[in-house]
Amino acid sequence: MKILPIYNTLNFNYKKTNSSQKNNFNATFLPLQEKQKVSSNLALVYFLGDKKIQPAKRLSSSDYKISRYIAEIGKARYFYGDRAVVDLSMGNPDLTPPEKAKEALKNKVEDLWSHRYNAPKGDGYLFRTISDWMQKRFDVEVNPREEIMVTSGSSDAIDHIFTAYAEYGDKVLVPDPGYSLYDDLITRHDLKKVPYKLNPEDKYQPDFSTMPKDAKIMILNYPHNPTGSFAPLKTFKKAVDFAKENGILIVHDMDNSEITHSGKKPAGIMQVEGAKDVAFEVHTFSKAQSMPGFRVAFAISSKDNIDNLLKAKYLSGGSVYIPVQNAAAEALKDKEGYIEKVNQIYRGRKNTAIKRLNELGSDAKPTQGTYYLWAKIPKGFSSDEFFKYILHKSQIAFTPGDVFGENGDGYIRIVMSADEKQINEAFDRIEKAGIRFDVAKMDLPEDLRKEISSMANGTYSHTPKREADFAQYMEMLPKRREMLTKRFSDKDKKFQGFIPKENINLPWNILKDGQSVYLQNIKEGHPVFGEIQDILPFSDSEEYKKLADELKHQWKQEKYPNANILPSYKSGKFYNDAVYFVLRADDKIQAIANLEIQNDGIMWARSLNTAPWNQGEYRTMKNSAQAVIARMVSYCLETGNETLKFATNNRKNIALYKSLGMKEDGIRYFNGEENQVLRFDKEDMEQYLNKFQANLSF
Repeated sequence: MKILPIYNTLNFNYKKTNSSQKNNFNATFLPLQEKQKVSSNLALVYFLGDKKIQPAKRLSSSDYKISRYIAEIGKARYFYGDRAVVDLSMGNPDLTPPEKAKEALKNKVEDLWSHRYNAPKGDGYLFRTISDWMQKRFDVEVNPREEIMVTSGSSDAIDHIFTAYAEYGDKVLVPDPGYSLYDDLITRHDLKKVPYKLNPEDKYQPDFSTMPKDAKIMILNYPHNPTGSFAPLKTFKKAVDFAKENGILIVHDMDNSEITHSGKKPAGIMQVEGAKDVAFEVHTFSKAQSMPGFRVAFAISSKDNIDNLLKAKYLSGGSVYIPVQNAAAEALKDKEGYIEKVNQIYRGRKNTAIKRLNELGSDAKPTQGTYYLWAKIPKGFSSDEFFKYILHKSQIAFTPGDVFGENGDGYIRIVMSADEKQINEAFDRIEKAGIRFDVAKMDLPEDLRKEISSMANGTYSHTPKREADFAQYMEMLPKRREMLTKRFSDKDKKFQGFIPKENINLPWNILKDGQSVYLQNIKEGHPVFGEIQDILPFSDSEEYKKLADELKHQWKQEKYPNANILPSYKSGKFYNDAVYFVLRADDKIQAIANLEIQNDGIMWARSLNTAPWNQGEYRTMKNSAQAVIARMVSYCLETGNETLKFATNNRKNIALYKSLGMKEDGIRYFNGEENQVLRFDKEDMEQYLNKFQANLSF
């Protein structure tokens, strides 16, 4: 028995009370002699008591507004299917970062020195690039050593600025409408939010004469999120004068500085003389450079301000990964003209959305900058109501304007995070649902108003797509059982193993025949939907011929001379005593395999082949082999086969199969060659489906 030395233990006095009272525990420490020992079986102490550790009050006072509408979008995905919802709500670019940035990231990762702790303030190479960019872009001279700090995104910069300058209860002037994260950072630091209204009649410019003069910090955000408005240089001059007169620090969050609609670039606060003394300007790579996941931004200010910001950063630690900083530097240099290409893309998307909005009765116009549109909603609706109405009736997600503050109610924000085809499809759905922007809520039929009310108050319900699909599939299996029973009536009894079992309890996350799965086109950098199709044993010969012709046309050996294409797929020879699983995506076969039942009744996976362009140097589509295996596993569970075996002499395949949870199961010889046998048992198959379920599409 293992003995552990302990130096204190507890004396418990336990008193059992009647059922209406709580049990009482008293615990006191009793000293033990040094090196006295007790059994490890007795060394566990568990405390029960009446007092619960309370979370900080700031958590209950925080209203992370973004989470509210994100949760509603999640609810819609659950109701209607993840593919059904087109999300035009999140400021999350769908474009990939500049190629030069990606190359710089990869190259720097190979540098052994890149993985050490690095300077919290940032890297000198990025500092010099930022200094050059500020000079070229704004005609502003910035000392690369003293007046720049790199941060993990713009929110991280603002967080550190609050740490460096704000005390408990200090007032922070925040735009209304404005980015809701400002509110949450204010709550995090126990500060007091003081909104200042931005109105369309003033072109969303601040009126400094109405602002309290005893604030500690004022946040400006131009180009403005959510309205897309620019601030002229005179606005920044007024802001600097106001700040100097009243001892207020300005934080200018300029995260959308490079995305413009007309091509005219917005001014920045650092172009005002003396701005560095009273202001920080924060730039991020998340929007124009499409790098939100890189979490990299930078702050510009005077040496003293940057020194204070660095002290604040020391309190929390951390720094931006050097390869990420290298990527940011290359993105900022923009040698490939990425920014102009991005602006052309967003300009086209905005024009498409504006045209469709106008057709639906909206008076929306292009915004000066950002990739957002700010549109009025019909009379009588709150922003939240109209957001939910569109979401549940057409499965299109916009951002409710009240997320940005009280002054944002009456509007929605539309993000250009989908291509023009998807934007058109989104507005087609809105139009089909009968939703218009020039029809007041009170002019809608009474039953529809009641339905909208249930959407708004959270009582609206719908059969979840996942459950409906599963129920429909379970209804189909008996029909398949009947069809295969007839088909196998004069065949060997072993083929009964291909027939779905009666009353079988299947997990919800089986990959069904005909179901879509998420794949990744890693060559082009975008997600793709694939679909699995079963070709059952002894199918019509035309099906095999069609499949053979398809493979012959698509998998041309001369085009991919180094690809591994199995003899049966080269020759187009299919075995009708097996079930085949074909994965298609982008109108091409991405992978194929079959299952056969051997004389011992065991199900074997055979002839698993990914498309030539998914192998080696040609590799394009990720997860294609895993998808086919998921369907094989699901088929085994449907038919009650609790063992599935693979055999291969390919080391990479062995490693892949083991990574999926298969176990070694001896050696088998095929045509005189030694093959490693690997095995899935029922439990392994279910565990694999649990891992794969993130790739399921409903």
